[in-house]
Amino acid sequence: MKKLSCVIMLCASVFSFAQNSTSKIPSDAAVVATIKGNNLLQLMSIDELNNSFMGTEILKELSRKQTKYNSLEDFGFDLNGAAHYFFQANDSINYNAFIVPLKNVTAFESFLTTQSKKEIANVNGIRSFKDHNQGGIVWDSSTLIMVVGSTNDAYFQNPEVMERYGLTQDDYYGYVIDDAVVESAEDYDDEVIEAEEAYEEEIEETVIESTESEEVYEDEYMEEEATEVVEYNYNNDASNYQIKSAINKNWALLKAEQLLKQQPNRSILKNKSYLSSLDSKAEATLWVNDFGQLYSNMLGSMYYNQLVGFDLSSMYTNNGLTAKLFLENDKMVLNTKYTMSDQMADSYKKMTSRKLNKKFLDYVNEDRMIGFMSYSIDTEAMLEEYPKLMKSMYSNMPYYGEEASLGIDLFSLLLDEEAVGEVINGDLLFLLSGISQQEVTYTTYQYNDDYEYVEVEKTKTETVPDFLLMASTDEPSMLNKLIQYTVNKEMVTFNNGYYTFEIPRSPLAIHFVIKDGIAFLGTSEAEMNKIFSGTFDAKVTSKTKKMMLDNSYSVFVSAKQLAQQLPIEEMGIDRSGKLEWFLNTTEDAYITASKIKGNAVNSEMVVGVPPTEENALKYIFNIIEKFAK
Repeated sequence: MKKLSCVIMLCASVFSFAQNSTSKIPSDAAVVATIKGNNLLQLMSIDELNNSFMGTEILKELSRKQTKYNSLEDFGFDLNGAAHYFFQANDSINYNAFIVPLKNVTAFESFLTTQSKKEIANVNGIRSFKDHNQGGIVWDSSTLIMVVGSTNDAYFQNPEVMERYGLTQDDYYGYVIDDAVVESAEDYDDEVIEAEEAYEEEIEETVIESTESEEVYEDEYMEEEATEVVEYNYNNDASNYQIKSAINKNWALLKAEQLLKQQPNRSILKNKSYLSSLDSKAEATLWVNDFGQLYSNMLGSMYYNQLVGFDLSSMYTNNGLTAKLFLENDKMVLNTKYTMSDQMADSYKKMTSRKLNKKFLDYVNEDRMIGFMSYSIDTEAMLEEYPKLMKSMYSNMPYYGEEASLGIDLFSLLLDEEAVGEVINGDLLFLLSGISQQEVTYTTYQYNDDYEYVEVEKTKTETVPDFLLMASTDEPSMLNKLIQYTVNKEMVTFNNGYYTFEIPRSPLAIHFVIKDGIAFLGTSEAEMNKIFSGTFDAKVTSKTKKMMLDNSYSVFVSAKQLAQQLPIEEMGIDRSGKLEWFLNTTEDAYITASKIKGNAVNSEMVVGVPPTEENALKYIFNIIEKFAK
């Protein structure tokens, strides 16, 4: 059955499915991810999917039994529309759920019975496996819902809860399974179904006006139901592990049934933040409502959090994320928008107020550039603001919260943020211009013919990068003192106006110099000579200038330049030629993160699609096929 669940989730991730199943997502979901099949099928037809490497492999794998499948449509899924994943949590259990609409329920059930050989039960239109051993898997004529639960240990360590469910302190992590107990576990499903039917009849006759009270009612019902099941099956013979497993399975099943019957007025469609994240043109989307609440639910009950006291939830309260994936003809684009709380946004705005030094551009030559990374922060502001954010995370430590808060204040008091900010302003530019192999001589020891341990000199080949790093400084005197100290100690040498540090047992030498308020550090002696003499031959396009100067962070990689200079065969990292093929066919890629606007930071990741491919989706399938074979 695990194999069957994996297949269903794989199909959901590859294609997506039909109809508007968003109404099944609860209003308090913390994370929602969506794949839109209709958008994908505009890029790749059903026939092309069936004949693709992934499609043929899926069909071949699932046709090994009695039934032969000729198309992905034969599984009963509707390959148009949207499939969803969501995460929902409370103090007792975390839910991971998948919502997959169906087109032909008869074909779907035929697929299930062929793969699992399990009997299907239909209770008032809600279908599931009769033995319920698979937990939260239910469906009706149009929608499949799978729920995987994960109980929170801290909740079940509460004495009242332990008494309610018959848990014992001395066997909290017990894993001993008795055959009789396992056999009895298979007998309680009829009790569950009868209780659920009675519950369904009851709520059909009752109109509950308050949504909040309705949710509480359902939670209480779930706990009561699980208690009855545990007492009925196990009594005093079950271990804690078995009891919690049964509770987990029952709650997941009940949650799946609730989702299947959920009314639209209780769905995520009532959440304005989620609605604002929707984009009909995106092939896939991800929405995170509140990282603070997410961390609180996921980490709040963990032993690690209780022991150390890290309170990530307070630091990231009201911080959310929206991500959108666009698969176009000539590129793949991932846009994200990270929204911060007022406090964090104010701190972040101060920390990223500095712009990249325009003088850096005088030392960029794109003809020799494999890639670059630019980053600009204000060091003084970061040293002032970051401790404030840390206090919110450490101040609630159960044993040392007051001491941690005091230590952070003392650190800020002793540190001269302004002085550090003048020495290291916070903006930097890293340029990668080459990768080569060089021989290096090293000394080792081995036995000679007379069994004497002697010193032997050998050579080996190492791959070394050719890079240049630039960082702004308004007060280089401290750096000059440090450099002079290394010269006095004969750790570095001074020649032709710049300094050199020879790395022991390596062909790599680091050259550095401070000029015009910029600290230069690089591996090319020729470039360092040009920098010092003022003869550097710069060449940079307006597009690259804009990418570096207009963003707080940017990364660029030329895959083809990397392929030309990376000694793949000599390094032995890919003897199949797949990596070299990928680098040679992939276009330029870059990542940018904007300056903060309001409370939001927008980032963009773009990967070009080679002209030999029709669109980004077919290129992805081509890459998968190339690396899978």
